Amino acid sequence: MSAASGRYVLVQAVTLVRIPLAIAFSALLLSSQKPFSPTVLIVGSGLLVLSEITDFLDGQLARRLGVVSETGAMLDPYSDSVSRLIVYWSLASVGLALAFVPLVMAIRDVTIAYCRITWVRQGKSVSAKWSGKIKAAVQGVCAFLLLWSPVYRGPAGAWVVPALSWLVIAVTVYSAIDYLRPKS
Repeated sequence: MSAASGRYVLVQAVTLVRIPLAIAFSALLLSSQKPFSPTVLIVGSGLLVLSEITDFLDGQLARRLGVVSETGAMLDPYSDSVSRLIVYWSLASVGLALAFVPLVMAIRDVTIAYCRITWVRQGKSVSAKWSGKIKAAVQGVCAFLLLWSPVYRGPAGAWVVPALSWLVIAVTVYSAIDYLRPKS
């Protein structure tokens, strides 16, 4: 394997590792008894943080190592979508997010993916928008906050899970609308 091939494989592995990290997060939550132990919260947080770090690093690594590719540009949003859907489905399954959250996320991501296919065929830009970056940041931070919500739910009240869930929904819908608006 050449050095360039090795760098390319490394970057794709950094991108795709988010999916097994999300599956491990899901397995941890779904196999643990509530209330979650401090160990479950810490390990779950670690998995979420690792996933977000890989999301931040993969594009930077690709550019720095000179292995930017169309495949990588396709795998990054795919890995983001699949991993975040797994995380939010898991959170919803254990009552730490509203069930609408992963549904809205799935509809947004599938819609944008199909639109990107059409836009590429029309020769239009399919690059990421700032609203997508903001959506990713809000989803990442809120997943962490939702995971820990049982710890501070007592003093903060029962509104924490619905409020954070609706924040994720609102930002996700805004991002979808922003992507679907015609470019000027």
